[in-house]
This record gives sequence, structure tokens and C-alpha cells, in this order.
Amino acid sequence: MRLSMRFLFSTLLCAIVPGTLSAGEYEQWLQQQVAEYDAYQEAQDKAFSSFLTKEWHSYQVDQGLVRDSKPKPVVMPVAPPAPVSPVVVAEPGQTAPPPPVAVKTVPAPPPVVTPPPAVVPPAPGPKGKALRLDFYGVPVSLSYDKGMVVRLGSTLNNKAVSRFWDKLSRVDTTALQEQLAKYRQALALNDWGYAMFLYRIGDKLYGQRQNEALLFTWFILSKEGYDARVGYSGNKILLMLPTKNEVFGLPFFTYSGKKYYVVNFGRQASPVKNVFSYDGHYPGADRALSLAVTKLPKIKKRPVEKALNFSFGGKRHAVNAVYDRNVIRYFDDYPVTELGIYFSSAVSDRLAYTLLTSLKPLVEGKSEVEAVNILLRFVQTSFDYKTDGEQFGREKYFFPEELFYYKYSDCEDRAALFAFLVKSLLGLDVVVLDYPGHIATAVHFNSRVDGASVNYKGRRYVISDPTYVNANAGDVMPKFKSVKPVIVPI
Repeated sequence: MRLSMRFLFSTLLCAIVPGTLSAGEYEQWLQQQVAEYDAYQEAQDKAFSSFLTKEWHSYQVDQGLVRDSKPKPVVMPVAPPAPVSPVVVAEPGQTAPPPPVAVKTVPAPPPVVTPPPAVVPPAPGPKGKALRLDFYGVPVSLSYDKGMVVRLGSTLNNKAVSRFWDKLSRVDTTALQEQLAKYRQALALNDWGYAMFLYRIGDKLYGQRQNEALLFTWFILSKEGYDARVGYSGNKILLMLPTKNEVFGLPFFTYSGKKYYVVNFGRQASPVKNVFSYDGHYPGADRALSLAVTKLPKIKKRPVEKALNFSFGGKRHAVNAVYDRNVIRYFDDYPVTELGIYFSSAVSDRLAYTLLTSLKPLVEGKSEVEAVNILLRFVQTSFDYKTDGEQFGREKYFFPEELFYYKYSDCEDRAALFAFLVKSLLGLDVVVLDYPGHIATAVHFNSRVDGASVNYKGRRYVISDPTYVNANAGDVMPKFKSVKPVIVPI
């Protein structure tokens, strides 16, 4: 994470200060170095502002990538009746049945209440003002220079954007950027979460004027080294960001071989065919945003209970889970991205604890394959099925948490939840199977299990489909028996 470049430069100077200087000489030397850096930054900003006044070009905007154009099943297929446990083939020399699966320890229960991040803004100076807003239930307080509130004007063109950059760059944003860095750390925001955080601040700062809010987000991201770009189409400013992960369903244009996605942070976007934008980018701003969710943001908890039921082996089982409504809100503003992001995502600590605690007694003492079949049946039959097109009118992949909120889910959503359960409870390795119009999973067992399988990096994975109702490990939907899926590691 980056603080303001000026702050980092000052910190670095403190580490390399010549040891022969007295305290007074050191202070004078430090001020001189910082002044020289400020002059360098000012020259960079002036040059970039002047650069923005030069001719902008019209770029064609593509209307969004489609990950899989093949239609998904409208109705979930149901497997024919079969034994609860498929045959476990004994390894050579093995006489006894395989031991029960080693069920992993469930994480400790989380605290009921998490205090808001303790970020105390500095007292506003002579030009300062206080800004307060809500970020997914967390109260945010900032101090900012009122000179930052710049109006774009009624005529939208490259010169208006240049004036906005020029005016904002003349304001000392060091104190604000240091506050932003502290909030980013306290809220545990990834790149996308931080970009959303900046946009919400801009939205509040500029009185919900979207053009100015997007320009503010562009300015701060650029200053912090991200390869953010802006353009305009008609009377709308467009913020365009490159990502390390492919994004689906968002308009984008390609510049120097790199995709820049038009982001709207949850707002309804208007169709865009062309965008006027500039060549080049702000000096040193070359970072793409990561969409990986290795941990959830530390936003206010809003626990909601969910009761689920399923049958296995002639017995009815109740499963109780508690998901976080604010996590759902956060993910609702997330772009649709690569499958691997969903399958490796964190879940809220309360959902992990309640869900795994409910399922753990059901799989303890069972063989690996029977435990996997129990988890399959839970995911196959506890959630109602509809395609994303039917439910949302668009493609929307779920993070595991989202299955517990929305009324319906489809194949990739169930596969992500199933993979989480197998890895978290049983400690078995899982890969994703990408079929045309369908997503399934496959599990690597420590004993050979009969049934359909795939090989990946020298290991055998038994196909386990969380959408094929009543199917066990080794069963494949009839329409995919002769289809070779693309294997996606998690």
C-alpha cells in the first residue's frame, strides 16, 4: 500500500541522512530535499496538465467480454438412483478399508461486535474542512483542504479535464492521502475496495456530482501509482481502469495492448460506443488493480440467520448458517471477474464458523468419498436453481457468501461453495471443471474412487458436480460425458 509519494520520500530521506550533520543542519538539509521533490512533483503535474490540453482521440469501446456464450441448463438435471457410497477401489496390497476422513478443526467463533477502525483525522487547518460518510456501515471521518472542491464547469472537453487536474494538483493533498492510507489499512481494502472507497469519498465531497467524483478518484489513484485513465462521452466523464484479472460484462477500450474497463462502482451505466481520451499516462502510474479477495473488508457486521435442510442416506439434516448482509452489499458492487477469484475468496468469519460447525458432525467418522457425497447433496438440494439471466438479466457470479442471501443460484455459484466446504472441512484438493455452458468441480481423493475423473499435474481428480442433483462423486451429467472440460486450478 502506498502513502503519498511526498511522505514516502521524506521517510526515505530520514533513513539516508548523512551522519555528520548536526540537528540544525539536518533539518535544513531535509527541508531542502523535500522542497526539491515538491518542485519536481509540481513540474510533473504542470507538464501532465499541459499534456491533457493536447488533442484527444476517439476510441471505440467494446461492450464487454462474455466468459461463456453457451447457454446454461434452465432446469437442473437429476441423477438416477444410485448407491449412497460409490465403490472405493482398494489400492494394491490394501486389505482394510480406507480410514475415515480427517476432518479439519473449525475456526474459533468470531466476536459479535467489531469496533470501527480507530482513524482519527487531524484537526482541520485554516483551509480545512471535515468530511463524514458511511462506508458499508463504517463511519468515516476525514479532514480535507476546501480548495479540493473544484467544479468541472458546463462544457466537458479535454481542457476542462486539464483545468480540474491543474487546480487539484495545486492543493496539498498530503494530509488527506495519509488519512486514506490509514483507512485502507484499517478497513483491509484490496485494490478494488480502495477504488470504491475513493469514489464514495469523491461522491460525498462533490455533492453527488458523478463527473467530479470520478475525476477525484482518477486523480488520487494516479498519484498513488495506479494506471487510471479518464475520458468523456457526451456529457459524461468515464473512469477506466486496467485490472490484473479479466473482467466480464463491463465496457472497455484497448490502449497499447491493455484493456481499460469503464467502471461505475455500482451505478447504472449508460451504453457507450466511443470515448475521447488522451495518449500516454501520468508519470509513474503503471499499476493495474487486483480483484483478488484474500480477506474480506473490515466493514460493519450485519449478521443474518439462514436455516437450510437436506436429505442424505434416508435422513433429514438441518444446517444453520449466519451470513453477513454488508458483505453481500459490498460484493453487489464488485465486477464479474475470473472464476478463480470466486473459488479462492475468503468468507465472513461468522459464516465460516456457523456453516462448518453445522456440517462437521455429519462428515465426522465417514470415509472421504462419503463425506464428499454428503457435502455434494447439501449444495445440490439446499438451494433453488435459476440461471443468472433468469434472476438478474445478466451474468453475475456469486462469492460463496452470496448463495445464502439470494433466492436462486446456478452452477458456478454452487461449485464455489462446494469447493470451499471440501477444502475447509476435509482438506482435500479441488479443481474447477469448465464445460461449455456449465461449471463443475473434481476432488482428489487419497484412495482410488470409481467413476469419471480428470488428470491434472499427475494427480487423479474425481468429477463431483454440485449442480447435478443427487449425483455422487464420479457421476457426470449425460450431456458432458464425452466432453473434455478445461481444468482451472484453485
